[in-house]
Amino acid sequence: MQVYQYDQVESTQDLAKDYLKNKNKKKAAFVAQSQTNGYGKRGRFFYSPAQTGIYFSMAFPNFEIVREKINLLTPCIATNVVDVLRKFYPQKDFRLKWVNDIYLKNKKVAGILTEYENSGLIIGVGINIATHDFPEQIRFKAGYISDTLFEYKKMTNELLQAVDLASKNYGQNQFMEQYRKLSWLIGKRVNLKLGKKEVTGLVKTIDDAGKLVILTNNEAHSFSSGEVTKVELT
Repeated sequence: MQVYQYDQVESTQDLAKDYLKNKNKKKAAFVAQSQTNGYGKRGRFFYSPAQTGIYFSMAFPNFEIVREKINLLTPCIATNVVDVLRKFYPQKDFRLKWVNDIYLKNKKVAGILTEYENSGLIIGVGINIATHDFPEQIRFKAGYISDTLFEYKKMTNELLQAVDLASKNYGQNQFMEQYRKLSWLIGKRVNLKLGKKEVTGLVKTIDDAGKLVILTNNEAHSFSSGEVTKVELT
C-alpha cells in the first residue's frame, strides 16, 4: 500500500476521492499533519490542528462490498481502531457510540467516515490525541485522549494496518461481541434521528448484523441507519 504524507491539506478524504477518480488500481493512504477543511459524517467540520491529532483516509479501488454485511464495516473499523488506542493508552476507557464515533469520558475523541465513490471505498479516520483548544461550537462535546507527547509515526502505522485489516475481515462478525462490550449506548436511553422522524427508547443491544436495537413501548426495533442525537447520561 502506498502511503502519501502531507503537512497540511484541505481534506484527506478529498485526496482519496481524487485518487479513485483517476482510476488508480492500488489501495493507498493519505496522511496529513493537519486539515483545513476536514469533515466527518453528514459533512460536519472535523477540527484538525497540527501536531495534536492523527488524520488519514484510505482509498480502496474497485472495492466489492458484501451487501448483506455492509452494516458491519464501520463497527469493525471502530473496534480495530480502539484496539490500537488501548495498546498505547491501556488505562483509558474508550467507548463506541454507534456507529462511527469513539468516546472517552462522555466526549468524542475520534470519528470514522466510510464513503463509496467511483467504484471504490474510502475510509477516513480522525483522532484528537492531544487537541485541547476546540472551536466554541464543538467545545462542549469534543474531547482528547492525553496531555503527553505521543508516538505519531508508530501509532499512525498501526492504525493504517488495523483499518486495512478491517476492510478484509468485516464480514466475520466475531468482533461484534467486543463491539458490544465497548458500547457507550447499551443500557442508555437515546434519541435516534431517522430523516425527519425521531425514535426515543432504551438501547437493548447492537445485534450481530450491526443494527441498533431499541426498546420502545416494550417492543424491540432494529435500525441499520440513523443518528443518535441525544444520550441520557446516568
